[in-house]
Amino acid sequence: MRTSDERKSILFVHNNNDLYGAEVVLLELIKGLDRTLFKPMVVLPADVRHINRLSAKLQEEGIPYRFIRMGVIRRRYFGPLGIISFALNCLAGVAILVWIALRHRIDIIHSNTVSVPCGAIAAKLLRRPHVWHVHEMVTHPAVARRIVHRFVTRMSTVVVAVSNAVKNHILEDCPQQAEKIHVIWNGIDVNRFAESTENSAIRKQFGISEQDCLVGMVGKVCRWKGQLLLVEAARLVCALRPDISFLAVGGVFDDERYYMDAFRDAVVQSGLESRFRISDYSSDVRPFLRAFDIFVLPSTEPDPFPTVVLEAMASGKPVVASGHGGPIEMIVERETGLLFTPGSAESLASALLSLRGNLDRSRAMGRSGHRRASQLFTSSRYVQEFGALYSELAHQAKGVEATRAELSSN
Repeated sequence: MRTSDERKSILFVHNNNDLYGAEVVLLELIKGLDRTLFKPMVVLPADVRHINRLSAKLQEEGIPYRFIRMGVIRRRYFGPLGIISFALNCLAGVAILVWIALRHRIDIIHSNTVSVPCGAIAAKLLRRPHVWHVHEMVTHPAVARRIVHRFVTRMSTVVVAVSNAVKNHILEDCPQQAEKIHVIWNGIDVNRFAESTENSAIRKQFGISEQDCLVGMVGKVCRWKGQLLLVEAARLVCALRPDISFLAVGGVFDDERYYMDAFRDAVVQSGLESRFRISDYSSDVRPFLRAFDIFVLPSTEPDPFPTVVLEAMASGKPVVASGHGGPIEMIVERETGLLFTPGSAESLASALLSLRGNLDRSRAMGRSGHRRASQLFTSSRYVQEFGALYSELAHQAKGVEATRAELSSN
């Protein structure tokens, strides 16, 4: 028997305690849910407890959360001993999630990112509706991609893809699952990024002239986010224009510090120390976005639906992005930004030089981008679509329970 509290309890299972794209939109979703209808609870893996970014925000918002031992797909498990460790962590995670779901009378389990399989297994055992929110495009190896896509679609009541690019990517392996896959674009608080803030402090901090055109990127430093490609493009640009500077903002995972070392080395080896600055992770990227004249997303692999592009658009900045993945749905070519040939430093450099050569056009693109973000990519629209999905799933589950009760009584 349920208590008088008829709100639907949702258990969110996530893979990290950082605060990049997937964490930001998860936080935005939970904060925006109507608390008269839903009760959220978040579970995070115990091996990321030390980072204290997402959990700190959850605590600020009064959102209950806990760390548990559970299996999360990470590179360190790619090996015989790693697979055994992963399997044991999965067994522990499923058991704990089942216990949490029963104790807190969870109605719906929401797995955020494909790297957390424990939530799906627990939901299946409990016969609870399961939403798998897919933020990734698994590209290789092909066998892993097929396994992940088939597991995700078969173990979910609904799969929510962050973009049509992600949905179509899954359908390449699971064409029969089209009706199960919904697309809900991420959303942000556009007004928060549109607020006018001081933008000269960042330039002063990094010694960048007010007369320079500042090209910036924000993103985790990793294999495929394109930092090294941006350095190569910057080398080409700086050889032609002495009035362009570059600033990259973003940290690195503890076990991937070699990517940051390679990034810094590339800047030095290209002779760009005075033209290309690197800043570590920042919990508030708004001052950086305000300081940029052009925002760039140089991802070398398809970026599913990068939240930072929305933040740049909301900040009124023209966006230059790799022409694959989610940015194709976010950016209107030659209206809100430019798309360049993925992986091509020459194409990226050409796009940047084009915007630097016509600042009026560049600023007009920024204004158009802000309008587009305000119309299509708001947090209110994003939360409303998820709220409607949760309500529909709860309604369907109630009907199934009623049917089961009727059959068992006959």
